[in-house]
Amino acid sequence: MTGLLASLWLSAASHAASPVQEAQQAELERVRLQIADQVQLVAFDLVDEMVVSLRDDPVFDKPTPVVLADVTVPVGLGAGMASLVENHLATVLLANPDTHLQLVHCPSCTAVVVHSGPEATVISRGHDQPETLEKLGVGTGQHALFVDVEAEGAFLVLRARLTRLTESQPIVWSHTVATSASTPALLRQPDGLTTASEARAEYLDALRDRGPIAVPLRFAVRTFARPDEGVAAPPFVWLQSGVELGVTDAQAWTSSILVGYSFIPQAYQGIMGQARVHRLLTGRARSHIKPDLYGFVGAAVISVWGPATGAFSSEVLTADEIIAALEEEGPRTSFGTLQVGLDLRVGQRIGLSTFLETIPDYANSPNFGNYVRVGLGFQSLGSEVTFWF
Repeated sequence: MTGLLASLWLSAASHAASPVQEAQQAELERVRLQIADQVQLVAFDLVDEMVVSLRDDPVFDKPTPVVLADVTVPVGLGAGMASLVENHLATVLLANPDTHLQLVHCPSCTAVVVHSGPEATVISRGHDQPETLEKLGVGTGQHALFVDVEAEGAFLVLRARLTRLTESQPIVWSHTVATSASTPALLRQPDGLTTASEARAEYLDALRDRGPIAVPLRFAVRTFARPDEGVAAPPFVWLQSGVELGVTDAQAWTSSILVGYSFIPQAYQGIMGQARVHRLLTGRARSHIKPDLYGFVGAAVISVWGPATGAFSSEVLTADEIIAALEEEGPRTSFGTLQVGLDLRVGQRIGLSTFLETIPDYANSPNFGNYVRVGLGFQSLGSEVTFWF
């Protein structure tokens, strides 16, 4: 007995899946699920094309009751996909009343019906026995819609037909659509359906819309950290514009060159030139439907003048010097800055950004404090609103 148990244990161990086999099975299952998802999306596209055809060329002149009799999908994809396609078809038809197909509930039409007569006993679904439905007094579903999605080589083919629920079951409309299973799905919205050519045109327009060159218009406010002693520099309001260049359509990397002007009457004026490099942080490509977050580094050269610019100095200003500066045109100074920040954009149309800026020329000035010190001190904090054209 012991020998028999040992042999059975060894036999079971020899038939157990090895780690390599388990990994291969897991990979096959992952690929199968991926292919099933792609087939499902392509089937949705075929349903959309069918509904577009019904909307553009309605079969009926007015809303007509129709029973969704049957939906079939390729063998091996299971009843789950059939239910998904059926739900999608119902959603699209309800969102497009111009098709004049009014889905109705008819339990007797889809249920199994047994009809016994002198000739024979027939067991089938109700919509296959219109004469039986007539005897049952079922009059809501005067027409039945059949949708078959089949795999033929590398193509998915949708065949749809509308039949009248009478004894001869005449076909009043039929439609066939085919597409390659490797063709990316268009993912159209149920309401406002467009044809495949129109959807592709919209896609190309979207790609062109995010072309390599854009013109930003930016409103920025720079504030400067208050020092422990001395006079703090006032906030500066800037209006900037220039060009932004994307390396690819994905817009994962962009660069910009902008010029700006700042003016507050009887206080200060300023001009600047600025260059930045942006890196997308939320994915590999810019999104049209979700906000995108970019990180950026940059540099700027700024020149300011006017009575309120006396703080741009490496020396502590006295009260007399401040009063004298207010009575005169004021000093003029130029300096360079380095920036690091974040930029949140929505559809490449509007953006909100913030940045920290270090000013090497005034790193040790008593007129500037530090918002943050990480090796370098960051004396300036900026907030921006940007519009792209």
